[in-house]
Amino acid sequence: MKKILPGHIFSFLFFITLFSAGCGYRFQGGESNLSADIRSVAIPIFANDTIQTGIESEVTRALIEKFTFAGRLGLAGKNSADTLLTGTVKSFVVSAVAVTTGTQIATGYRATLTVEISFQRQRDSKVFLKEEVSEWRNYLVASDLAVTETNKREAIRQISALLAERIHEMILENF
Repeated sequence: MKKILPGHIFSFLFFITLFSAGCGYRFQGGESNLSADIRSVAIPIFANDTIQTGIESEVTRALIEKFTFAGRLGLAGKNSADTLLTGTVKSFVVSAVAVTTGTQIATGYRATLTVEISFQRQRDSKVFLKEEVSEWRNYLVASDLAVTETNKREAIRQISALLAERIHEMILENF
């Protein structure tokens, strides 16, 4: 049987203590700067100031999905929620990002979506966050217009998911 020296025990305990103290890292999502009395949020369908039909529904759906999945704030109806997350799709811009050299025909577009959001407590209307947030995604153009439209819809879905992630983080951590 091998004898354990007291110096080895001290070194082992020292390293365990050092490593258990950590390096300042922590897991995201566990903490929040929200006050303890805020436990629920209502997310009514966003307004749409653009000509892109249905885009407000996609953004709202992504936000509801994000808040449901994250679980920090429960979803509730507008009349019973502690807070209200409202918003407006302010702009949706599509611009060419790739063109063929010979004919100058677009082969790729960039879709940029900007929303204005407001997050406030219902009982006293205190606004915790009011901000404009933008995201973008590129998508391919196809000779078939239906395929191009499907690609654009997928880009909108991806942008909405990115916006939902950013807005969720802003609400839970940045005020």
